[in-house]
Amino acid sequence: MTFAALPAEQVERLVLLLIISLVVALVARQLRFPYTLALVLVGLLLGWLPFVPNVQLDPEVVLFIFIPALLFEGAWNTTVSVLLRNWLSILLLAVPGLLISLLVVAAALHLGAGLSWLEALLVGAIISPTDPVAVVGLFRQLRIGERLRTIIEGESLFNDGVGMAAYVIVLGLLLLETGHATRPINFGQVGIETAWLFIGGPLLGFVCGFLISHLVRHFDDHLIEMTITFSAAYGVYLLGEVIQTSGLLAVVVAGLTLGSYGRHRSMSQRTRVVVDDVWEFIGYIANSLLFLLVGMQIGSSHVNADFKTLLWAIAGVIVGRALMIFVLFSLHDGLARWYARHRPRSRKSLRSYLMPVPRRWRPIILLSGLRGALSLALVLSLPHGVPNSSLFEFVTYGVVLVTLLGQGIAMRVILPRWSLKHESVETDAAAQ
Repeated sequence: MTFAALPAEQVERLVLLLIISLVVALVARQLRFPYTLALVLVGLLLGWLPFVPNVQLDPEVVLFIFIPALLFEGAWNTTVSVLLRNWLSILLLAVPGLLISLLVVAAALHLGAGLSWLEALLVGAIISPTDPVAVVGLFRQLRIGERLRTIIEGESLFNDGVGMAAYVIVLGLLLLETGHATRPINFGQVGIETAWLFIGGPLLGFVCGFLISHLVRHFDDHLIEMTITFSAAYGVYLLGEVIQTSGLLAVVVAGLTLGSYGRHRSMSQRTRVVVDDVWEFIGYIANSLLFLLVGMQIGSSHVNADFKTLLWAIAGVIVGRALMIFVLFSLHDGLARWYARHRPRSRKSLRSYLMPVPRRWRPIILLSGLRGALSLALVLSLPHGVPNSSLFEFVTYGVVLVTLLGQGIAMRVILPRWSLKHESVETDAAAQ
């Protein structure tokens, strides 16, 4: 089964998957269990059962349909003022943090499992982007402070684009080494293309978001304005692909611009309510289908198992995340303390943009580094000619499964006790 086309039989299966997702969500709510994790478990069972039709998760559908919608919905609902107050910690996690994780995973796979450096770097790029949807939903259910939730959501919003850019670069180098590259490599051009990936995407997203914000001022019809925001989410992504920059980063910045600027300056109260509700519904449906399909894809897979390589990859993921949190937050907090000492008379509003991250948050941020659909889409979209692609697929399945279920369930056990113990986590964040 593939979702590349939707004939009558596939529409029937799509409706069946939606019904299964609804039943699982209702049961999970009664059990106070994250419904996204429950969907993965049910998907694993369905994928494992021999009489259930085989599911092939189409990577193009994930990258072109699911991911842009989820990124736009997350950016649309992000409180930009809180995002800006935590811009440094989010930037550190999303860019140097992802690169630290990528390098630690690559080192573990090269030294421990014997992969070549480029192969190890490619796997690192595939499994480094985070997908904390399951734990963020739990945060909202338990009313965890907005600042902690924003840091984790912000990291995921931006590191998807960074991870995708790293994947494209390393894959190109690997194809060149194996003789499957379509054109000779020019390292100067690679540098320019890399810079364009990181700069062009956000720039495109901001320009499009700003122009669309002014466009919707000329309408007072919630249906038209809803259609414009829906078109913007996918149009910006496709435009980013056309001009060969990061469509994912473009979607995030466009969503932030429309959600923080266009929503309040160009939309009526009725339109804001409608658009909020529709995007919440789109995000819910996309997450439900995606997590169920992820479970079914892993459950029905028949790739060759190499548990030694998988264990090294998992160790690299855990150590890499712990290292990035320890190093980068120590740097962040040192800078915040230096600023407080040397700029004691600066305005309180300005100092609030550089507050230390409480130490007790770090285990929660460590456990929130779940991997998900983007990693699966990247590994499934590997072109022919990539060596050990079946091994990469098995490792990605294993890492996604271990982080989603292992860390996700650990968060479900820890968070209620942690939130009761630290009910005022938001109020004393600056006291650390």
